[in-house]
Amino acid sequence: MNLKHDNFNMPGDEPIGNTRSAGVTSLNPKARRRLATRAKLLHMQRASHPEFPLERICSHSNESFQLTFAKNAQQHFLMREDVEVVASHQGLAIRAETEDAIDAALVILRDFYGPNLRIGALTIFYHMGVSLEQPWMGMSIQCTPAHLDAVRTDLIDRNARIVSCDVQPAQCLIQARAPLAELMGYRSDLEKLTANSARYAMWLSHYEPIESPPPGGQAA
Repeated sequence: MNLKHDNFNMPGDEPIGNTRSAGVTSLNPKARRRLATRAKLLHMQRASHPEFPLERICSHSNESFQLTFAKNAQQHFLMREDVEVVASHQGLAIRAETEDAIDAALVILRDFYGPNLRIGALTIFYHMGVSLEQPWMGMSIQCTPAHLDAVRTDLIDRNARIVSCDVQPAQCLIQARAPLAELMGYRSDLEKLTANSARYAMWLSHYEPIESPPPGGQAA
């Protein structure tokens, strides 16, 4: 399953307008039903693969009704597009593509609620369809040539696939993909490997089949 970063399109997904242009033949009812069915399947396929595969649930230690806390906390993220926040009786669920996005949201909540904020464990969402599928991340890492071997070895240990590696005298650029479950804590590990000199970007790339999820995951 490809996601937004992979420019996924289904064959025949041409836009259909309400006006007719010269040389354009209107669709017969059978063709319209076929396109409607294809669009419905595409919608179901996209909806079934979580766009934000990471989640933490936050609650308030002094709040009797966690839904009240969650709805109030939800207001702090109305303008954020990198996270999705869902209020429930358990508290506020924060969902995102990466740990960094969730950590940034937690900084905001800590500023408002201080030590009263309780933060749940990090959960990875998997997709249960014909087979169990796990999220894979795209990665771009910049490091010095002195740290290249250490960074590549660490990626391979995380079952990453090295897509490309551009080595320049002053800087190296690695493009890779890796299972999200193998990338927990990657930021701090990369800082240690490179003396905090490397930079990276990470995004949700696609979903791939897996036999069974590691601990801390759940099927969506």
